[in-house]
Amino acid sequence: MALVCTEITEWVEEKVSTPVEEWEERQEKRCKKYPWYDPRGWVCWFVTILVKVVRWVVVTVGKWVVRTVCKIVAVVVEAVIEIVGGLWDVIVGIFTLDWRRILDGLLRIGLGLALGIIRLLRIVLLGDTIDYIIEEINRERLRRYVRGLLEAKYDGDTLADIKSAIRLDHGAFGLRLHATAYRTMLDSETPSAREPAVPNLVVLHERGAINLRALCGFEFDEGFWNRKRYKTLKKGPVLGGGGGGEFDNPISADELDTYLSTRGAAGPKFIVLPMRDGALDTKVWTASEKGRELALMLDFDQDRREVTEAGHIVHTGSGPAQVRFLRDVLGRRDKPTDPLGATADLCHPVVAGVFRYTNTLRGLASNLHESKCGLDGHDASGATFVDNLPDAIWKYVPIHELGHCFGLCHTDGVDRIMYSPKTNSWWRGWSIPRSLLNIYLEGEPSFTFAEAKATWDYIVAHFAPQCLGARPIVIGAAPAPRTAADGSVVGVPPALD
Repeated sequence: MALVCTEITEWVEEKVSTPVEEWEERQEKRCKKYPWYDPRGWVCWFVTILVKVVRWVVVTVGKWVVRTVCKIVAVVVEAVIEIVGGLWDVIVGIFTLDWRRILDGLLRIGLGLALGIIRLLRIVLLGDTIDYIIEEINRERLRRYVRGLLEAKYDGDTLADIKSAIRLDHGAFGLRLHATAYRTMLDSETPSAREPAVPNLVVLHERGAINLRALCGFEFDEGFWNRKRYKTLKKGPVLGGGGGGEFDNPISADELDTYLSTRGAAGPKFIVLPMRDGALDTKVWTASEKGRELALMLDFDQDRREVTEAGHIVHTGSGPAQVRFLRDVLGRRDKPTDPLGATADLCHPVVAGVFRYTNTLRGLASNLHESKCGLDGHDASGATFVDNLPDAIWKYVPIHELGHCFGLCHTDGVDRIMYSPKTNSWWRGWSIPRSLLNIYLEGEPSFTFAEAKATWDYIVAHFAPQCLGARPIVIGAAPAPRTAADGSVVGVPPALD
């Protein structure tokens, strides 16, 4: 629900504040036409300034009130959902003798209750209000910074188009990008390239290239803390009650054993997904919400891509292998052979939920160009990630990886979205006191103003102007020559002897 609260405040900026600001600009132009000694000019400026003050107070206070009320409701609703969902997991786990689900439920209850209390307290103790003030100040600072970057690189209509598209002067400031969150998919009916009469999944499982039982959620060979929420779905029509919620029609362990033992000749036809719908939704909503801190307004759709190669099912976690996956499976273009196409792909960020890595990675990014903080460029852009519990911790992985795609590097401190426990410290320097302050001000990991500036350094340096909002240059065809009554071509000078 945090994204809903943000979208409401953006609506206030777009529909309430922007028209008034545009009127103010028109009034200022009119006021400047009067000489300084003309009383009509004095009245004009008085009215304009008065409207500016009233508009600023009404919009700023109004946004704060809407934000505060919405966040209180969101915190309560999210806490109730987590606690009730956790209780359900505990009850089901007890009746099915599934100790993993019982523990998941208890963790969900504990985290939901703890985070709910922390987030309510920070609102009551004005931490969220202070954070709102800081956000407003930093947003204006970022506007000025981006303005300087754009004016140093563009001019004329191109500059005007970009400023208008990202709402640099009025409205909800940010680069609006359409993004796609993919899930890779396994299909039980896809034939093997080696043995066309046998399903590909059976052959890969028999060769040991994949463990299909683990990928279907019946074995946990990566340990308790690395479990994923894999989802199986039987194919074919299903009679259901239509009660809403996520659709489920899973295969059983016995049905999977039948499928494997008969080499696909018996058993249901099914597909396998690397995570449940709700798990992907949570990650996508989080990415959309936290992207706003970088002035990125990501509008996600969701799609699936079937994978058949073992290396695209179980990823090695290497850069070259990921680039091949991005090209072959997601259709991203290759920088060495199609540099313009690869640059155009930056305008459409992609993340893909995959089944697993051969190491303990949670996600991997491929940024197209080298960044100022030291990231090497790759031949294609995009990111992959895996599902993990609990969501309170791992829902930030996709936006973390997208941060790399926009030129950001790892940093210290669990209060930062770009923190990595593999390469960075949670305690070094001021990380601990900063994290405690972050709990009071924001209540969750975040991006910093410096990271927002670095993001826009990368965007302005590497994105095509059309991606930022500039209209493409249209080169019109020359008009066809006209023929006069005597057969001569009008407008073409006669040939010289």
